[in-house]
Amino acid sequence: METVNQDRFKELKATGQLPSPKGVALTILNLIQRDDVTVQEITRVIQTDPALSGRLIKFSNSAYYSARRPVASIAEAVMLIGLPMVRQLVLGFSVLSDFRDGKCSAFDYQKFWSRSLATAIAFQALSARIRASSEETFTCGLLSPIGSLALATLYPEKYAEILKLAAGKPLDELIGLEHERFAIDHNELSAALLRDWGFPAIFTEMVSCHENPDRGNFQEGTRAYNLVHALHLASCLAGICMADESSRRLLLPRLYVLGARLGIDSEALMALNDRIVGEWQEWGRILDVPTQELPPFAEMTSSLPLAPEMAPEQAAGVEFSMRVLVADNDSAVTRSLRNTLTGLGHTVAAAANSKDALRQVVDFNPQVIISDLVGQDADSIAFCKALRASREGRGIYFLMLTAVEEETRLVEAFEAGVDDYIAKPFNPKVLKARLRAGQRVVQLQEELTREQEEVRQVASELAVTNRRLQRMAMTDVLTLLPNRRYGMERLAQEWAASKRNNRPLSCMVIDFDGFKQINDKHGHDVGDSALQQAALILREFSRTQDLIARIGGEEFLAICPDTGMKAALVYAERIRKTFDEISFKVGDGKGRMTVSIGVAERTPAMEHFSTLLKAADLALYQAKLGGRNQVVADGS
Repeated sequence: METVNQDRFKELKATGQLPSPKGVALTILNLIQRDDVTVQEITRVIQTDPALSGRLIKFSNSAYYSARRPVASIAEAVMLIGLPMVRQLVLGFSVLSDFRDGKCSAFDYQKFWSRSLATAIAFQALSARIRASSEETFTCGLLSPIGSLALATLYPEKYAEILKLAAGKPLDELIGLEHERFAIDHNELSAALLRDWGFPAIFTEMVSCHENPDRGNFQEGTRAYNLVHALHLASCLAGICMADESSRRLLLPRLYVLGARLGIDSEALMALNDRIVGEWQEWGRILDVPTQELPPFAEMTSSLPLAPEMAPEQAAGVEFSMRVLVADNDSAVTRSLRNTLTGLGHTVAAAANSKDALRQVVDFNPQVIISDLVGQDADSIAFCKALRASREGRGIYFLMLTAVEEETRLVEAFEAGVDDYIAKPFNPKVLKARLRAGQRVVQLQEELTREQEEVRQVASELAVTNRRLQRMAMTDVLTLLPNRRYGMERLAQEWAASKRNNRPLSCMVIDFDGFKQINDKHGHDVGDSALQQAALILREFSRTQDLIARIGGEEFLAICPDTGMKAALVYAERIRKTFDEISFKVGDGKGRMTVSIGVAERTPAMEHFSTLLKAADLALYQAKLGGRNQVVADGS
């Protein structure tokens, strides 16, 4: 996969349209690559760009270097920051300045850079907080989503369509569409660009999976693991910076969960977030990037609809809360359970009978059921049996409430599929302990489901990639016609079918006259353009059953199933005449390019398909000797 993406990146880079540093920035980057470059040389070049000068001085006075004395000159800033960091910052600031807008109608360029800036500041602050800081963190955060900008730059119309199709859908939908249309997604392209710009491997690997760190092969506790999760958290914080008030309320809880993974408690994270937002707003003014005002994070967190017993740390753990269905005939018990469960942070639904409970299983999709249904045809054991018989109910954790702890009834309950039981009247502490056991089971089930889904997704991606690779292996890159390999395989297939069914088979070898003169006079790029034009004509004039393949420089093969010599000659003459009558765009003018064609038909004396091809090739040779711009049949 890595090789395929690198090959695809090389193709995209060859267009010359990928985001890249220009002007003064490019000069600086080239200078820094020299072993003998001096700070004075770098300073002189930076001073020719006032905007870049101001940004570097601002960075040297940022919180990242807060323990040092204020910096007022470019020379001091360069010496303080160091040439490696200067290189990274110049690269980031240059790309930001040169790609502020574009032609992709569905791509919000201002919002993109605002969020990228927030990610950069957050990533730098978080990496320092977890003691995994590096000179690349600011620029890596700034450029981590650069692949999206690159796709919007390369394919403005197509990418706009993709963004509209993926709007409001999970991120995987967008990535799947990108792979389908462009054979690379924005994360892979971001990583490839950073790799091309000289970023360390740890950062390119991290960027490729930062939107879903669990897919990366990083061992927990390592520096790489901490950095990729810090970048993921920085990206999520940037999303909150860009969100409106109602959206922030949905995004905030996950922020604290991610902070906890890095060992940052909620209070420390709130303080860090407020500092990051302040720097984001200040940097926005300096870089002319739009930002917005946000209330303090403590205020935003306190406005969340939390149960009284829940501390911010518990609120952050909403990903571990569960959907619990209470099925009980007694409304007082139901009310007491609902209050207790809600206070523990769970989402609760209730049902008063088995029919309503089964409906709630479908509508509410509970992870846990607590049941004490009583009745001849509606008790908890019968309900559990019905539940386990359905596909939706097999994985639900089932707790039975019971006032009767008879051994026979409990055995019957467990045989019916009950996972555990609680004696009535229930003790809230016991209920909490039993739920904790159920929670572990639910988490394991969901992790297994996620892993299975990931396996299915990987298998699906591999299948798509394999099909794409097969197409690439069989396609001529220049003309997009089938290549020689595919042409030979197809000729062998048609040969076998012709022999088996005793049906005619013809082929022709087509060579363009005077092509070498076009290359010699105008260059290979003009020659390539002429071949592309010729390929379009051949494709347009080919019949449904025929195959046109490029088998050499200016040589093409036409395979004509169910076609005898007479019909093949008519077809070949039509192609020759078409090229004789049209002119090609050659450089700034027009030019002519005729064709010579050799035609051959399978005969009983031929033992192998290569004999048929050789016969057509010999006929082409006769056409060339005879003055070119003509059709010659094998044996004529």
